Amino acid sequence: MDANVLLNVLRYTPSARKELLRVLAEVAERCFVPHQIAVEYNRNRVKVVADRHKELQDIAEEVAGIKRSVRTVVNGFKNRSTLRSKDVPALEESVTDFLAALENAYEDALQQYDLEPDRLVGTIDEWTANLDVILTGHVAARPSAELLEADVLEAEKRHNESIAPGFKDQNKGDYLWWAETLRHPGLRGRALLVISDDTAKGDWVLEERGIGVGPHPVLIEDVMSAGGTDLVLLTTRDLLQLVGEVDPQRGVSGDTLDESEKVLASRNVEWDEAAYKWLLTQLSIEGYDDRVEAITTAATADGFVDREEIYRILGSDEDARSLRHFATPVLRLKKLLVRDGMLSPASAEALSAVYDGPGKTIGYQVPAEFQGFSNHFEPDPDDMPGGKDWS
Repeated sequence: MDANVLLNVLRYTPSARKELLRVLAEVAERCFVPHQIAVEYNRNRVKVVADRHKELQDIAEEVAGIKRSVRTVVNGFKNRSTLRSKDVPALEESVTDFLAALENAYEDALQQYDLEPDRLVGTIDEWTANLDVILTGHVAARPSAELLEADVLEAEKRHNESIAPGFKDQNKGDYLWWAETLRHPGLRGRALLVISDDTAKGDWVLEERGIGVGPHPVLIEDVMSAGGTDLVLLTTRDLLQLVGEVDPQRGVSGDTLDESEKVLASRNVEWDEAAYKWLLTQLSIEGYDDRVEAITTAATADGFVDREEIYRILGSDEDARSLRHFATPVLRLKKLLVRDGMLSPASAEALSAVYDGPGKTIGYQVPAEFQGFSNHFEPDPDDMPGGKDWS
C-alpha cells in the first residue's frame, strides 16, 4: 500500500474516510506497509491537510469572483434601455437565488471537512490513530543501514537509467518501498497486489500509444525474481469498487466512490514551472515557436492573447490562414504530461480558444498559474525532466 493512498484519504470527508477505514480493517491481515511508506505518510500528512484547506480557500475566492462578475453583468443589463423595467425584479430574484445556492454549496463543502493542519502538528489525528490500530503488526521495521544504502544506490541507478519503478519520482522513494516489498517473505508463491494512486504513471505501467496496458514488465520480472507469481496494480477507487462487486454488502456508498475518483483526478499535479518549461521547450523543438510566443504573450497579459495578436505572431492574416487547429500541438503535449504523472487530468489546458458566438475565435487563454512563471524562455532540452525527449 503506497503512502499516497493513505495521504489522499486525508482529503476525504469524514464519512468517506470512515468507509475506507472499514475496508482497510477487513483486508488488514493481508496488508504490508513498507517502512518507507510510513515515513512518507508521517512526513506529509500535515501538508496534505494544509493543501486541502488551500483548495477550499481558492474555491471561496472563485465564488466571490463569480458573485462580483454576475452582479456587474446584472447592473449592466439594468442600465440598458433594452431591458424592460418590469423584468428587473425577476432577474434580480433569479440572480439572488443562484448566488445563494452557490454560497450554500461552498459552505456545505467547508463544513464537511473536519481536519485542521495546525491541530495535527505534534499530535495524532483520529484517522491516523485508527490506522495505527488496524495496521499494527503489518508495518515493516526500518531496514538495516546496509540494506538501505544498497536500496538508495539501486534507486539512483534506476532513476538515472529510467528503469521502473519510480524513475519519475524526484525523491526516489518509490523504489525504496518497492525493494522492501520484494524482500517480504509473504510474497513467496503469491501474487502481489499494489494499491497506489500513482500507478497511472509511465514508470509503473507499460504503455502502448499512450494507453496503459498493464504493469511494467520490469516490475513483473522483479516480482517473479523475488518468488512471487503475479503483479496487480489498483488505485484506491479500484479497490473500493472491487470490494462492492465481490460482496455488495461490504461495498461503500456511491458518494465515497465519487470522492475517491475526484481526489484521484485532481491530486497534487497542477501546472508548475517545470511542466511549463517542458511544454515550451518541446514546442520549440517541434518547430512551434509561434505557439511558444502565443503562450508567453498571454502569460504576461493577464492570461489572454487576442486574435489580432495571434495573426501578428504568425505573420499572416485571416484570409491566408485559419486558427482552427492552432492549439492542437499544445493539447497533445499536455496529454503527454498527464500520461507521465506531471499533470492531473483535471488541470487546465495550456492554450484554449475563447469564442464570441459559434465558431468565432476571439483569442486564446492560458492557465492563471502561467502568469507567475518566468517568461524569459530560451529552448534548452536540459530543462526537460530527465533531460530527455518524451515525444
